[in-house]
Amino acid sequence: MRASFIHIADTHLGYEQYGLRERFNDFSRSFWKIIDDAIDRKIDFMIIAGDLFNKRAIAAQTLIHAIEGLKRLKEHNIPVITIEGNHDRSYYRDGISWLQFLCYQGYIILLAPIMQEGAPLITPWNSENMLGSYVNLIGGKVRLYGLPWQGAAITRSLEGMAQALHVHKPYELEGWIYNPGSPETCSVEEIQWDDRGYYYVEIDTDQSEFLIDPMQKACRHRASRIRTQRRPFLRHELRIDGLEDPQALYARLSEYCQREGKKYTGTKERPLVQISITGTLSFDPGALNQSYMEEMLHEAFQPLHVRIDNNTNDRDYVPDDGDLDGRDRSVWHELERHVFEELVGFDARYLPAKEQWGAVLSELKQQALDEEKPEKIAQFLREKRAALLPPT
Repeated sequence: MRASFIHIADTHLGYEQYGLRERFNDFSRSFWKIIDDAIDRKIDFMIIAGDLFNKRAIAAQTLIHAIEGLKRLKEHNIPVITIEGNHDRSYYRDGISWLQFLCYQGYIILLAPIMQEGAPLITPWNSENMLGSYVNLIGGKVRLYGLPWQGAAITRSLEGMAQALHVHKPYELEGWIYNPGSPETCSVEEIQWDDRGYYYVEIDTDQSEFLIDPMQKACRHRASRIRTQRRPFLRHELRIDGLEDPQALYARLSEYCQREGKKYTGTKERPLVQISITGTLSFDPGALNQSYMEEMLHEAFQPLHVRIDNNTNDRDYVPDDGDLDGRDRSVWHELERHVFEELVGFDARYLPAKEQWGAVLSELKQQALDEEKPEKIAQFLREKRAALLPPT
């Protein structure tokens, strides 16, 4: 007996990532391209191992895109065997999922075993009630078993293996357990798994030497992982330790843009770009101009979407009080000025005149306590900034 099939999972149709309609289309296009390959290879069946959809309550357009692909497989007499993932399952109050709807319409075979005392019964799939743990294909020569997402129970069933394996990460175990990963990038963490996609599997029990791996002489199947074409997804960690002002940070970001941006000039698919700013700040985080940084990235990459995450740490403040004793009320004003000076000194822009800035902050506080008019306080701060900060 010879047969072939394609194994996919986690297509997440309907995922409008970052609220972008184009990302919604990306996930559909990825699904359709796999279907094109399935038809070209003239496979015997397709397996969808959970999470065809991104969420339980799907939009009409998502259903249309799913049917558009599944209908082509049906027209070529390629059965689709599916299980429910945690994203596919119906709400308890609804009682029926969209996968069950597709099964009812004849687009898929949805394996859902009858449960008895918490354990699945090993019974054949019944088209009338759409229940059963396995289905026979190719004249009964191939049997497929399926179990929907079990949540916490899967950990007990697989003896902890579920905790060790990420569902969107591709992996193989001992030539018998395979997971293709997600065809499209569902989260930024997935970009480290560049070989995600789907499996094309060939079975040959008559002339197994055609498929035999020298390292596994009893093997009668060959699973080829096929990497899907995905939209570029860039992630960069921008470290800011030692940078004394925002301009130095912008310069470092500009270096990255000039180095990497040219790789994406004129590319068909506009990339998604995420910058993670990390390290310990030497200046006030409020001084960072996020819009300016986003403009730099847009100019360099022409991206579909930009995201900047500020994961920096503030410098820890340990007061150096010297001989000042906070229990003595007579030195409180002097102690307060000292604390202001130390805090201001953390920002390299204010460090050369931290004593003067400490006095300015003390005066601002006193004006606020005296309920001075905001306009007067603002004018006082403008005059001090003009006097103490070098012109830019």
